[in-house]
Amino acid sequence: MDQFFIDASNVKEDRITVTGPDVNHMTNVLRLRCGETVQLVDRSSGLTYICKIDEITSAGVICVIDDVQSESRELPVEITLYQGLPKSDKLEFVIQKAVEMGAARIVPVAMKRSVVKLTAEKADKKLARWNSIAASAASQSKRGMIPEVSSPMSYEDAVRDASACDAILLPYELAAASAGGESADGGHLSDMDQTRRILEDLKARGVRSIGIFIGPEGGFDVSEVDRAVEAGAHIITLGNRILRTETAPIAILAWLTYIFEV
Repeated sequence: MDQFFIDASNVKEDRITVTGPDVNHMTNVLRLRCGETVQLVDRSSGLTYICKIDEITSAGVICVIDDVQSESRELPVEITLYQGLPKSDKLEFVIQKAVEMGAARIVPVAMKRSVVKLTAEKADKKLARWNSIAASAASQSKRGMIPEVSSPMSYEDAVRDASACDAILLPYELAAASAGGESADGGHLSDMDQTRRILEDLKARGVRSIGIFIGPEGGFDVSEVDRAVEAGAHIITLGNRILRTETAPIAILAWLTYIFEV
């Protein structure tokens, strides 16, 4: 069933009128016809309407509401992804997959080892496309909201922004278990065991928001890791393998889904 986002003002009694660019997508791309079922989601409340297409006009697609569902598909923790600016179109891939995996917000971040240098003018031009990708991915994955892609930030601004989260995670290939503790039998925890303990502790504490920092292709500069630690970040590992900048967000989001989603 295809899904589209609507505004609350589009709902009138038992009917919803889809307007804007989605009309062309529904009628000319997907070739939907009267009688077919679609899923329409209020972008502000997440309320989901199961509807049948009743009429197709030049002004919009008029749908009749068959059912209303309030069950949320969102993660119980709000995740903001602070992604180091990568080369070429990798950021578009990251946005798409992060939205599919449940991220609530994506923030591109200019880091010391970022090869890409975006001017404000270039960033403004890309921002509309980035948010369009997020909206498309949200529809495809049946999200109850469209995650926002924010304007690129400097690393320092991103750290300050992340301080509003209940917790900050920074996956780092040089993460050391010495920053952690001991196992129940008094032995030394491995890096992975320490990471598991950190994530499980976050769930036990009932955190409601998490900021995740992912480095660019060249990884984090040591000074950036130190700055994150100063801000209270947990330095974690994603395993013994070195992951690409576009793979690391998928890995940590999958872990958080497994731990937090019940």
